Amino acid sequence: MAKNSRGKRPCSICRKWFQPDVRQKGRQKTCSPDCKNELHRRQCDEWNKKNREYFKNNYLGKKIEKVEVEQPKPTQTSIVSQKKIIRQYRTKPILPYEIIANEYGIRNLIIIQYLVYQIMNKTHARATGFT
Repeated sequence: MAKNSRGKRPCSICRKWFQPDVRQKGRQKTCSPDCKNELHRRQCDEWNKKNREYFKNNYLGKKIEKVEVEQPKPTQTSIVSQKKIIRQYRTKPILPYEIIANEYGIRNLIIIQYLVYQIMNKTHARATGFT
């Protein structure tokens, strides 16, 4: 059995001593629900910092799926509905969205927008580092 499984131990957040629940068998790290929520928040922050790529990979896929669901079949596509879909995904700098959507399709437009956004963020971060 783990050391201090039945005795008091310090809370990992507030550092106050508490009597852990016997049913936890040495796993309980916090003294109260508030401390438990804070521990959970800290662990989520740490996980998010380590796994930033996870959300970047999912973001583009979900955005493309959303447009494919909203977009009517090509035979029924009207100019008004295309402009409505295009307007949803505006990023700076302004790209010729109508031309890209007509030539390559909305799916490719979203990928191009995403790539331009990533490039702009990288170059902006580098430029701000030199000022």
